[in-house]
Amino acid sequence: MLDVSFGELIVIGAVALIVVGPEKLPKVARTAGALLGRAQRFISTVKADLDKEFQLAELAKVEAEIRAEASALSQTIHQPLEEAAQALSEPQPLEEAIQADQQAAQALAAKTVEIPPGPQGDLFAPPAPPLSGSRPDRR
Repeated sequence: MLDVSFGELIVIGAVALIVVGPEKLPKVARTAGALLGRAQRFISTVKADLDKEFQLAELAKVEAEIRAEASALSQTIHQPLEEAAQALSEPQPLEEAIQADQQAAQALAAKTVEIPPGPQGDLFAPPAPPLSGSRPDRR
C-alpha cells in the first residue's frame, strides 16, 4: 500500500511528539490506528462487493447464453413435433388419399380383360372325356 520505510516512521513519530506533546501522543496514536483499521476494513468490503458484482455480471452473461441455447434446442425439438401434430390433426389429406385409392381400385376393376381361350381351350374347364371306340395304346 504505502511504501514507508522505518526511517520515515521515526521522523513522523518525532514530529508528532513535538506537535502533539508527550501526554496526548498515546491517545492520538490509538485513534490513528483505529481510523487506519476502519479504512482497511472499508477498502476490503468495497473490494469484496466489486468482486461479487463482477461475478454476478459474468453469471448473468453465462445464464443468457444458456437460455439462448436452450431456446434454440427447444425450437429444434418442438418444430417437428408441432408439424407432426398438425399433420395428425388434419384428416382432409388422408380422406382424399383414401378416396383416390378407391377410385383407382374401381378403375382397375373396370379394366378387367377376359383372357381368350388358347389352343387347348379353357384352362379351368374339366378335361374332355376320351373318344369312344378308341383304346389307349398299350405297349
